[in-house]
Amino acid sequence: MRKLKEKLGLTILILIIGLIFGSFLGELLGKILPDSAVKKVMTSPLEVGFHPFTLDLHIFTVIIGFMLKVNLFGFIGILVLGYLLKWIY
Repeated sequence: MRKLKEKLGLTILILIIGLIFGSFLGELLGKILPDSAVKKVMTSPLEVGFHPFTLDLHIFTVIIGFMLKVNLFGFIGILVLGYLLKWIY
């Protein structure tokens, strides 16, 4: 656990890469798979965050928003790279 805290930045980076790679793979497979219940389960994203908020102050406009869309393959990517993280540490 101590090594994990020392290399927290690398750990977060690897998990984010796993999330991105897995979500990309899920989107790619979603275009290849035929329409079925399996395709819907594997590729339907879970959206977490908040939609853009616009603050217009007549001098300038500020838009703040954050949305994270993750499908099942994104979670699988996190698990795979998390397992590989064990070999790095």
